[in-house]
Amino acid sequence: MILRRACSHLIFGQIVLLGLLTLTSCSKDKPVTSSAAPSGASHTASNAPSGSKELDACTLVTKSEAEQVMGEKLKDGESGPASMQGGSICRYDSPESLSAKNVTIRVESPNYNWDKVKEDKRIEGENMRPKRGYLRQVPGLGKDAYFARHVLHVLTDKGILTVIIFKDTADAIADEKTETKTEAAEKSLAEKAVTRM
Repeated sequence: MILRRACSHLIFGQIVLLGLLTLTSCSKDKPVTSSAAPSGASHTASNAPSGSKELDACTLVTKSEAEQVMGEKLKDGESGPASMQGGSICRYDSPESLSAKNVTIRVESPNYNWDKVKEDKRIEGENMRPKRGYLRQVPGLGKDAYFARHVLHVLTDKGILTVIIFKDTADAIADEKTETKTEAAEKSLAEKAVTRM
């Protein structure tokens, strides 16, 4: 009897914990914006200057712009926090339930360690098999910019911008030494996004 009661309390506790985790997770219906944060939540990085505002990644690239580079209709952007340190992420998905096609815009805090992450990406590429990965510089975009694994990373005064387009599997596995059509599209979206940061 005591064992049964203890087990029922344990199961009840797990259900309550699961419910709390569900309630505190990101909501699709209420995207996080730079103008207001949900009560009890802070979207300012702990080491960000006081008074600084988070950028909402969905304001940097519009749904229409994402659809234009994809050449098809997409769902409305879903936004949420990029990490525990702040920032935001916005994703425009294909309306087809089995499709992985998407456009993702991510903005990290300006206090993000750009040099360390760039070096980690370089080492990761060198260790890739069967084909080695490369960092490819993108001149004239932000303070610094590069492609790594067909993903565009841009350093700006307002934060780190990452643009990812998954459109064509062939582009995703293409050689990293030359620019693909998808990378050209990422670059065109990043050029617009940087002016809005």
